[in-house]
Amino acid sequence: MIHESSHYGWVWETRRDAVEEELKTLLGVEQLDNRDPQCFQQRNAAAKLALEKMSVEERAEMDLAVETRRAEGNPEQVQR
Repeated sequence: MIHESSHYGWVWETRRDAVEEELKTLLGVEQLDNRDPQCFQQRNAAAKLALEKMSVEERAEMDLAVETRRAEGNPEQVQR
């Protein structure tokens, strides 16, 4: 399965704790500093790792949610 940036964005929005844990591992830190540019630069890599750990059912849910978003547009809170 090819993961697009929209999938990474969905994982970031819905499973931020898991992505942040992966970020900590990638950066080798115990606590994230959101002012550190590497936090932003490595976010997609961390989201990919979190996505790869999701179950088949969770991935199917994600695919449906991403397709729904593409068809209906982004929710208001994401557009801001």
